[in-house]
Amino acid sequence: METQIQITCEEIAGKANARIVRFVGDLDATNVDYVTEQITNYFGDGLVKIVADFKQLRYVNSTGLGVLLHFNKSAKERGGCFKITNLNENVYEIIEIIGAASLLDIYDEISEAIAALD
Repeated sequence: METQIQITCEEIAGKANARIVRFVGDLDATNVDYVTEQITNYFGDGLVKIVADFKQLRYVNSTGLGVLLHFNKSAKERGGCFKITNLNENVYEIIEIIGAASLLDIYDEISEAIAALD
């Protein structure tokens, strides 16, 4: 089955165990298993600080939002963080309606999220 999402990972200069993970496409029930596998692999590789760049994430539904909350919890349990940046209005609205905006670390700019890494 083809996923409607692409995930890429790149290093952050000067930040050990941290990566920028870029999401492109839609995050929903059709690809949540793929996304979970990718992020879990990053955690397994020792990455505990993730800046999720949603600049090209078009859509997220409640299933996708649930997995984002799971990533946030998993990162914190490992002594790290899961920061979200570059949300478009539609994605932010879904997060806000469900009441998860206060549970996630959300930043307007990627540079702000990187600066907030522990």
